[in-house]
Amino acid sequence: ENNIPELHFYFSGIAELKSTKNIPLVGEYIHYYLWLIKARKKIKQVAGENVFTHAHHVTFSSIKFGTPLYNLHMKVVLGPLGGGALPDGSLKKYLGRNYYFELFKYMMGDFLSYINPTVRSSIKRADCILVSNDIAAAIIKKYSTIQVCKMFDAGLSDNFEMPFKVRSLSGILNILWIGGIVPRKGLNLAIEAVAHLPAYVNFHFHIVGDGPLKSDAEALVRLLNLQDKVTFTGKLSYDLLEPVFEKSHLLLFPSLIDSCPMQVFESMAYGLPVVTLNHQGMKEQVTVHTGVKVEVNSHQKDYPKALA
Repeated sequence: ENNIPELHFYFSGIAELKSTKNIPLVGEYIHYYLWLIKARKKIKQVAGENVFTHAHHVTFSSIKFGTPLYNLHMKVVLGPLGGGALPDGSLKKYLGRNYYFELFKYMMGDFLSYINPTVRSSIKRADCILVSNDIAAAIIKKYSTIQVCKMFDAGLSDNFEMPFKVRSLSGILNILWIGGIVPRKGLNLAIEAVAHLPAYVNFHFHIVGDGPLKSDAEALVRLLNLQDKVTFTGKLSYDLLEPVFEKSHLLLFPSLIDSCPMQVFESMAYGLPVVTLNHQGMKEQVTVHTGVKVEVNSHQKDYPKALA
């Protein structure tokens, strides 16, 4: 679109194998692995026609498959890598049965990394490995002593560059949650947290997003008698999100599994403090200057009350 003569795209798709994504639990892994095999052939072809000095494999934030770039004669950058996270056992009740699915994913990732020789070769051959958090850094150290560099695997576009706005607290405290309504995002925990706010706090909780657990979240709101205090807006486009950010006072985002959630950066760009859990990606994204983090450990018996 921008007619940049120095920029060339080589596409390598496997549309004919899209059905592999539908295989329960492992479909996405199979699909990605098959794509890597096809991409490797394309890379060798393109490398044979050009002279390259540097290569960068931007993964889907995981190390379990390695990179087909490791045996090329050039400097290789790998990452940013994330993933490899499990929720603390004290948060198990908020994931429900999905906890065992996440445990399976974690074990599968560990197993694939262990049996795939490409992973070790990729890490040892890379000249630079980028990681989004300390969990990913620890995984790399299992295989190599190579020094890693920190780089968040999320970023904001230029339209998020805006002047800081001081908000008035004279009326309703507008609390925001935004994301896909899936088990790992912890919306059920956020709803329980607002239910613990003292009676004298005049608040409204705005839930932006959609997903398979929306009906469960709506049922929880009714159970806690919060219908007048909670609004489900559904999924919104970015142009409709701006006024929501503008009128909000804080982001309540106690995600249970997240290596680097984008909505944390988006909210901070709008000047919103973030109330979250002190673990995984949020532990490093949110500082004492930009939010409040509730400690995650086996001694924490009441997360909703602590967040409130």
